[in-house]
Amino acid sequence: MKNIFLALVVSCFTIAMTAQRERSIDLDEWYVSLGVNAINSLGTKSPFSDPGDWAFKFPITAAIETRWSELFAVEVALSLNGFDANSPIDAVGPSDEDIPYISVDSALKYYFGHHILPRAEWIDFYANAGFGLFILDDANLSFNFGGGVLFWLNRDHTFGLRAQGIGKFAFNHSDTGVVYPNNHFQYSLQAVIKL
Repeated sequence: MKNIFLALVVSCFTIAMTAQRERSIDLDEWYVSLGVNAINSLGTKSPFSDPGDWAFKFPITAAIETRWSELFAVEVALSLNGFDANSPIDAVGPSDEDIPYISVDSALKYYFGHHILPRAEWIDFYANAGFGLFILDDANLSFNFGGGVLFWLNRDHTFGLRAQGIGKFAFNHSDTGVVYPNNHFQYSLQAVIKL
């Protein structure tokens, strides 16, 4: 399994390097985003049978991104959130005190919107994958996989809105849900600005 995962990561970076024409980092094209996020800490539960355990305590997300080509980009994001005391979290149950959530995530993004809507320049879709570090009462590393949609609000693509969903799969997850830093979902809505 580790060999397959390593081969996938190497393949993604190889494709990104060979597919690039002119990198936006060379053109000084950087995008920053700022918005809100929601954490859905389900751990080992099904996200469809019990969509509870939501966190909205100081839900701030900020990110910076640059494109390597028309198709690929890299992003680093910081997210803050938290669970109030006595709110349910996973199978562990409520905590007696507030639990802050902090995460730092990196992602490789693949923009594929032109395959779906080739003439629509106001909307773009992407998939992303990467790694993260998150703290929820304790620290844990995660493999992140998700995607989103970006709506450009002007013709020169300098301002837009992005909706994104990411599944975060903890490296040291608990199948019984006895620890707080476990598998979870993060959803965000952000304003994107080109610098």
